[in-house]
Amino acid sequence: MLTGMLQALMARLWFSVFLVVALGALGVGWFIARPPAPLSYSGLEFAQVTAAAAARAPLLPTRGALVERVADGSPAARAGIKAGAVVAEIDGVSITSARQASQIVRSHGRGDRVVFTLFDEARGAIRPKKVAVVFDAAPPESKKIFRVDPPRTLAKEFFYPPGMAANASWSRRLAHGASIRPLAMPELDGGDCSGVAPAEWRVRDSAKGMIHLVSKDGGLHAIYKLVLLTSVQKRDPKGYVTGLVHAVFGSPVASAPTETWNFGVNSFNFGNRTGIAGFALWRMNGDVLSVWIAGVPASEIAWATPVSAGVLLSLQCRDRLSPKPLPRNSDLVATTLSSNCLQGRCEDSDFAATYLKKYRLGYVHAHDGEVFLVDPKRDFWLNGQEGPGFYRQVGGENEKLMPGRTN
Repeated sequence: MLTGMLQALMARLWFSVFLVVALGALGVGWFIARPPAPLSYSGLEFAQVTAAAAARAPLLPTRGALVERVADGSPAARAGIKAGAVVAEIDGVSITSARQASQIVRSHGRGDRVVFTLFDEARGAIRPKKVAVVFDAAPPESKKIFRVDPPRTLAKEFFYPPGMAANASWSRRLAHGASIRPLAMPELDGGDCSGVAPAEWRVRDSAKGMIHLVSKDGGLHAIYKLVLLTSVQKRDPKGYVTGLVHAVFGSPVASAPTETWNFGVNSFNFGNRTGIAGFALWRMNGDVLSVWIAGVPASEIAWATPVSAGVLLSLQCRDRLSPKPLPRNSDLVATTLSSNCLQGRCEDSDFAATYLKKYRLGYVHAHDGEVFLVDPKRDFWLNGQEGPGFYRQVGGENEKLMPGRTN
């Protein structure tokens, strides 16, 4: 019995020694690897942009960073920056995360004048504004004897795990399987135009070379139009598209800078004073301009824009102005294409649909031709019964779907 007690005592002693050594190693490692001290003080604390913040900044061209907190009396507070504003750029550099914003701020020294481009949704502003902040050397000293210096700059990054049963697993295998239900997109036709949309959508208007779809409540819009431009209009296609957006929604729009995509596709985000936000795309084919416009309530932009984009970029028209089909380019991803394009006859909508990667969306279709909207990264099932791919449930069975949409 004495021998057993001695063995237990020795085991505890060795465990204590190991724990002390391990903690010491971790402490040394942190000391060596810890980030350098900030060079100055701004009083800003950043966080990742939430869906609600993104909805209130409809013209945000990047993911941005949310101003989580502004320290009282700090340089940022004196410059008028408020918590809740979204930082789109710092000194002209586009911001895509809270971590990036924090790293840029940490790199500046005392007396540096740093210009922040903000969407100040806390004040209801649609247009971005620029605010200059002159950094201090350090946070102000506290009068308290025992204190912790406030952070000079801090980035918070939140992670919300999926709400599965007791968070049993975050694995892709358990998250998919029989629970996969891609969004069904039945076909809608109007005149010589067609597209796919969720079941509650309808055709609001159609004409030669034009179709306008809306959701059941009329809040979400998807418009496709072919236009023969004059020589004057060709000089400023964005101006023409902006005027068209104004005409559709009955209010002047504020537009973000133009983004250029592959295959001659251009786009810009927009918002107006009536509470509509969205994006517009256009593509020139000689004298013919193809225009795609998506409009949604600005308060619902976070979830509504991706769905509207999936509808919008499926629209096409069989009109005399329609560009001739082109061979498939190897850069075109299968889940953004029509079945015709997969066979080598690509149309305007196939080239424009490359924009879907911005919303991480794609199309798949069943053997009966029904089209579904999916997130190719999230909805891809590695362990399907018929091998890796996209699936839907039919009568208790999982049917494998094919990439692309039917025409």
